[in-house]
Amino acid sequence: MSNLLVFTPKHELDFQKNYADFIVFAKNELTLFGDHEFESPTGTQKGWECDKWSWGTARGKKLTIVFGNSENHSKYTPFKPPFVDFAKAYVRYEQSLNHKDSVAWASSLMWIYNALKEKAAQNDRSDVDIMHLNNTVINRVEEQIRNSKLGAGGKRNIGLSFEKVLKFIKDKRFKLDLQDWSNPFPRQSDSKIKLDKNSRKAEEDKCPSDYQMLQVADAFNKAITPRQKYFTSLCVMLMCQPSRSVELNGLTINSLQKSDKGRWYLMWSPAKGGDPVKKWVPKILEDVVRQAFDRLIYISAPARAAAKFAHENPDVFLVHHECTTPSDYPQDKPLNYNQFAKAMGFKVGRGSNGAKLNWSSYGSVKWLSNLINKLNGVSNWRKDLLRGGCLSQDNEILIGNRSEPTGSIIKFPSYRDLRSVVDQKYKTKDFPNYGDIKIWDCITLVRDNEFHKEFAVKPFSWVKVGHGAVSDAIGSARVSGKSIITSVFEELSITDEDGSRLKLNTHQLRHWLNTKLKLAGEEDWLIAKWSGRADIEQNKAYDGRTQEQKSRLTKRIGHVVNGDGVMTVAQANQFLSPYTSEFPPPAIVLHDLGLPVSLKSLGINRQGVAQFTGLGYCVHNYSESPCVKNGDCAVCSDHECLKGLPNTIEELKNLEKLYEEQLEDAVAKAGDKVFGADRWVTALGFRLSKIKTIITMIEDPNKPDGTPIRIPDELDPSPVKRSLNIDEQNVIPTFDLTALALSDLGES
Repeated sequence: MSNLLVFTPKHELDFQKNYADFIVFAKNELTLFGDHEFESPTGTQKGWECDKWSWGTARGKKLTIVFGNSENHSKYTPFKPPFVDFAKAYVRYEQSLNHKDSVAWASSLMWIYNALKEKAAQNDRSDVDIMHLNNTVINRVEEQIRNSKLGAGGKRNIGLSFEKVLKFIKDKRFKLDLQDWSNPFPRQSDSKIKLDKNSRKAEEDKCPSDYQMLQVADAFNKAITPRQKYFTSLCVMLMCQPSRSVELNGLTINSLQKSDKGRWYLMWSPAKGGDPVKKWVPKILEDVVRQAFDRLIYISAPARAAAKFAHENPDVFLVHHECTTPSDYPQDKPLNYNQFAKAMGFKVGRGSNGAKLNWSSYGSVKWLSNLINKLNGVSNWRKDLLRGGCLSQDNEILIGNRSEPTGSIIKFPSYRDLRSVVDQKYKTKDFPNYGDIKIWDCITLVRDNEFHKEFAVKPFSWVKVGHGAVSDAIGSARVSGKSIITSVFEELSITDEDGSRLKLNTHQLRHWLNTKLKLAGEEDWLIAKWSGRADIEQNKAYDGRTQEQKSRLTKRIGHVVNGDGVMTVAQANQFLSPYTSEFPPPAIVLHDLGLPVSLKSLGINRQGVAQFTGLGYCVHNYSESPCVKNGDCAVCSDHECLKGLPNTIEELKNLEKLYEEQLEDAVAKAGDKVFGADRWVTALGFRLSKIKTIITMIEDPNKPDGTPIRIPDELDPSPVKRSLNIDEQNVIPTFDLTALALSDLGES
């Protein structure tokens, strides 16, 4: 058969050249991830050859892009060439151009690969190449995404990533015959604005009930084991102040402080931007927060000590209390298995099959096998050196049924070798720093396997608490192996209100606090500041009030007349039924219902609404002049109290007592001829007489509840009238206010 020559148009050759040049450029010119190392199943990979590239965020979170199909956390199938070269080139180029602390932008690579692989199999090709991408493959990718079990948000993110990859291919002129494709997967609909039953339930489920939150508090009180104490203490930190679980790692031994006025507060670093925030601890929770803080300091102490030792003693392994070697044991001397196991938290004795545990028992532990291979210069120490024999206690190879010594010794790790393993596993790029703090100051730091039920704790280790660990502890129902991870609530036999398994997530505590603040009527800027938000608009996502709560007429400010607490709209309407537009409700009724109090209901013949001051209502006409009393409402004639208004009489009597003490002191100073004291006698006497007058009028048994009470004009000389030269002496010719106050003071 004669050889066939296939004509290739010049423009396609140009596309191929553009693509090839891009791969060469990304591989040889760009350096990002060039020094990255990854322990793959086939050995150590470096730089471009790595199947995984990882980096750490500013807050210490590790992000990883896998160039393969992941089956679970550790198992994956690598991409085939030449697609893998395109995937790596695309990631290196994009990340070099604009560093992103996210992996969602590259999430579509796996879907593109699977569609191309499917097409290659249909055409009996073994290679998977991005240059084989066409409209059929694009439609197949969309179909796979649409038919997946991902949620709306996940599908949208992959669609956005796919759209960006297609645009990149066109912009770099790798292929120009592709259809214009835009992401068809919409943003997940906001359940807050939807009225269907499922949306309403989803919104209500975001905010835990008061019963559930009380159960969290009960768990903290009942906690016995270190795991229970640790995670319930973290819950206390999230319950007392609206914070994110990732922000817990920023709490240090110095975060809980006391102000000059005796109030306790915590310093938090917001995860979504903004300066460190001083968050005051509610007075009622101060003792609980201090107890939780002390628990965290105590539990984290070993891990913090290990991290500090690692920083202060480079290349030295921490010989801890579990180690069985003598105190003067050299750091470079090889360890036997039992010494190694005690140092690294491995099991000793016999395994589940009854065989004695030794170095060979942990052949599946990749880092250990790789380390022993490296020390002995082989690729597989059990196959190349042991060769079916066994080991003596001194690491000598024994062969035959009688375990005869061969004189050959396998070099196993020393303490210094293990230190290199510790550094590789637990030292982050920013070690010893975590943000602006030292890692050994973090009170959430724990040792590896600290709370594991099967594996022993690793004494020389330190890890930060992860979101998953906290979620597991409070009932996220995540499956590990074949069973659901037990929560601290289950360990303490604490259930939900209906007796079912109590399940919470870390963000629900934040929702609950924000909802309580909204119900209390707090301002949005204050909620955003307390929550550590850079954008006040984000408050909307944490408003967990029900529709009934949002539609209530009002929240009671003072005392409800019928004593039923907060009224519903129906109750309020029934309460207002006796009144009409011709006979409107009095001010006290409007106040009790939390409705605006009109000026006319207070006897002021003017349109408008009075402003509540805490003692009564301000009726000043601000269109004529600003406040001439600088907010000194208690002694202002433009201020009206209502008889029967809760707390008014108590507050006025507190003011009366205060002014009496000050007037008594001023009189004494005036008697001693202290300069200016006589002026204070006059001023304080004048103020005290006004307070006494209001109290007397309110306590008048002939005045019914709801009667407006205001200072008589005779006791409030008008600065306006004075400026107009209106003689006010005719009004109060013989009224000596100071003498009146002093006489009352003398009688009391």
